[in-house]
Amino acid sequence: MSNVELSYDHYIVIKDNEVTGSSLPSNVSFNENTLTFEIGAPISLHVILIYENTKIHYDFKDHVHAEIIESRACHAGGRLEREISLGKDAHVNMFNEIVSDENNELQFIDEGSLDENALLQIGYNELSDNIIDGQYHFKLTGEGAQAKVRMAMLSRKDEKKHYCVHIEHLARHTTGIMDNYGVVKDEARLTVDGIGTINKGYNGSAAHQTNKIIVFDEKCQASANPYLYIDEYDVTASHAAAVGKMDEDHLYYLQTRGLTKRQAMQLITYGYLEPVIHVVDNEMLQERFQEALAKVGA
Repeated sequence: MSNVELSYDHYIVIKDNEVTGSSLPSNVSFNENTLTFEIGAPISLHVILIYENTKIHYDFKDHVHAEIIESRACHAGGRLEREISLGKDAHVNMFNEIVSDENNELQFIDEGSLDENALLQIGYNELSDNIIDGQYHFKLTGEGAQAKVRMAMLSRKDEKKHYCVHIEHLARHTTGIMDNYGVVKDEARLTVDGIGTINKGYNGSAAHQTNKIIVFDEKCQASANPYLYIDEYDVTASHAAAVGKMDEDHLYYLQTRGLTKRQAMQLITYGYLEPVIHVVDNEMLQERFQEALAKVGA
């Protein structure tokens, strides 16, 4: 069992592809690296992964409603490959957090597919002290499918973090929205690539993205790169990207109200990154998020 405090009554702990503890609802099963979610009562599940290299498939069947928190304890050189499949009319809220701070080199690969009228709201809490390459690709394969991605990223010390989020429209009347927010400080690097693709024939679709990074120090490096590839006329699409320093006037004002500079930095950063935790409604998760943000200003 990991040291992560359980966020729900139902949970599963998977260590190097083997289940070491679980309390699963009756409509959830695990077999051959696949978590299967069947229609039934709404599901709230905490998944804890302890691994070096592993693959996992989340298979949400038609009409399933689920809320998932995934906590990852990764060994050095860790690689996690996930397949996330949503059936027709499935509604899933998923929050992902890294609970190991060991300055490891980690790789995350997500491949998602959403069937007709499926809705995925997924949040990535990327505040850990690790070197990370994240590649997240979501395919909207059914008419009316929606993917909404939120990311909160922190890169500090000499860390190098790179993320690529791609939402691809492969059916009519689909919606892809991503909001990627980051903070970089010290001598760290942070790169975010946001990609929205609407292929020919998939009219009535919408692709929107926001990529913003706050830069704390002169020696750190940040890059926010939006890409839109549109091959259809009857669609809506937009992108916004910004990289800039924290507002010194805002910092000064908060300090005049009695906060230390560190407290002011933490408060501003919390407001900037905090929307990611609203993907799920869980008090313990909010507490862990606030603890992780204590590193800002350190």
